[in-house]
Amino acid sequence: MVSERRDVAHPIWRKKMDSSMFDHKMTFIPHWVIDNVFKIREVYPHSSKKDPRSIIVIEYRHKNGRETKHYGWVTTTRYSKGRNDITRLFIDNDVCKYLEIDFVMTYHRAQEKKFRECNSITIEREIPFWEFLDIEYNYKDGIFIFTPHYTQVKFGMDRFSYLQN
Repeated sequence: MVSERRDVAHPIWRKKMDSSMFDHKMTFIPHWVIDNVFKIREVYPHSSKKDPRSIIVIEYRHKNGRETKHYGWVTTTRYSKGRNDITRLFIDNDVCKYLEIDFVMTYHRAQEKKFRECNSITIEREIPFWEFLDIEYNYKDGIFIFTPHYTQVKFGMDRFSYLQN
């Protein structure tokens, strides 16, 4: 069993890994995280990745202790009435590759979902497990820190029909 981390220095969001990180290289940041944990509602109000003010630094903490720095983006789509704003955290290709390695089971399940052309609820019911990425936000330096916290070893690979073809 994985024990709790002792090296958390900044507000943290423990995000359940899902296919959006691989399929779209992004995740939605929930409102409770925006307002109560990271307190970034007004820090990233820009709607385009092309806006230089949307650029962020992602520090990736590898399992072997190495740390690498990458670029990402935080964008917010604002709506005037009837809908809540949507804030997205985008990752670059290198971060996506590291996530594929560290969250190998979630990555395989995402590939299986595409292969079967089904939705996330269906595939997670058929191949159930959880993996978690800790995302910290260093407000002072404006850095998002990614730490793979709870990952699975490869198991039940026979359940992935996309590997059989």
